[in-house]
Amino acid sequence: MSNTEVRRRVATTVTALGTFALVAPPAQATEITVPCDPAALVQAVSAANATSEPDTLSLAANCVYTLTAVADATWKAGLPSIQGKLTVDGNHATIERAKDAPRFRIISNWGDLTLNEVTIAGGHAPDGVGTNSYGDANPGGSGGGIENWGPLTITDSVISGNTSGSGAPGADATATTTAGRGGGGGFGGGISSYSSSQITLTITRTSIIGNATGAGGPGGNGVAAKPGGRGGSAGFGAGVDVVSGTVLRITGGSVTGNSAGSGGKGGTGGAEGGGAGDGGSGGVAGGVFMSSSQGVLLNPAFTGTTVTGNQAGRGGDAGVAGPGGYSGYSGYGGRGGGLGVFDDSLTLDQVKVGDNAAGEPGAGSYPSPASGGGIHTLNARVTLVNGAAVSGNLPDNCVSPADVPGCVNDFRTAEVHGPDQRAIAERAAVIRR
Repeated sequence: MSNTEVRRRVATTVTALGTFALVAPPAQATEITVPCDPAALVQAVSAANATSEPDTLSLAANCVYTLTAVADATWKAGLPSIQGKLTVDGNHATIERAKDAPRFRIISNWGDLTLNEVTIAGGHAPDGVGTNSYGDANPGGSGGGIENWGPLTITDSVISGNTSGSGAPGADATATTTAGRGGGGGFGGGISSYSSSQITLTITRTSIIGNATGAGGPGGNGVAAKPGGRGGSAGFGAGVDVVSGTVLRITGGSVTGNSAGSGGKGGTGGAEGGGAGDGGSGGVAGGVFMSSSQGVLLNPAFTGTTVTGNQAGRGGDAGVAGPGGYSGYSGYGGRGGGLGVFDDSLTLDQVKVGDNAAGEPGAGSYPSPASGGGIHTLNARVTLVNGAAVSGNLPDNCVSPADVPGCVNDFRTAEVHGPDQRAIAERAAVIRR
């Protein structure tokens, strides 16, 4: 038995009909003590994946495990992707990506993962690369810190300084093709969770701070009389993004200082009167974005949490028109500086949503005013109970106060949701499948 791994097995004997008989025990957790060495941590996760029993990793107290390379090339993660039931007792350790390392997320969870007293920091999902056959660019990766596909429980931890990927540039027009659209920014700078079946993401007494979503990629440039392509839309949910089957529960802790990315710039119009490309939309939900699908209410709930100081994304600037060409539209500023809720019903219990800000529109024609500094709803409802409050957000508190009874705006805002926001969320869910 090595000094890096301590495995404990329990056998059970019982007496039956006066005779001792060996009975197969229930599955017991394998406990692995991990020294303060990133290579040992990678090895320990691999060893845990190789067993069918639940496993527990006990990290060295206050250690900083700095990852410098991808351990899982398929999912671009610094640790091997989680496959089984795994608990990480962090003992206040940090798992981080080295600042000069290639871009990779920290964790990709396909199993049943529990994180206790651990900091996940500095992950950066890969940026989008290349275009499809139409010249439209590929999106950035989601889940800068954690990309989640299974049950996930996080307690007494920190999710900090992680970033999802930016969208790739759209292809330039040619004599036979039009300019492509910029790729969308990845969702969920800190955590991105998606599942086609119902799973639970439970976050307790945890700080989600300083994470960011990827920017939209620029649209391709036009040629001759062809217009520039539209800029890509930025990613949603800078702190946390949950889509489709994920049931979100946040208790205590804070969601603070997270920022959604900016929309991509529109492409330049061709020199023979090509129109300017439109700016892409800024990212929705600087703090947390939640979206159900197909009319199934998942009823997310926050209790005793603060959602403060988060920023939705700025809209992308329109491109420059060719001589005599038409101007491009301003990209919508992202709404929901604190929270974004689509097609679901959220309960906020003793929660403060304050000092968050909506994104400003980009430069270009017909800019829409910023709105939804606190909460952005679309076919959704938010219930405030036990003193929950939405106040002090800029330029207002809620895009639609009727969806958030008790939310009061200082002035009436235009309820402009942005024509592509639902489509952006749905497209992201399809990509993640």
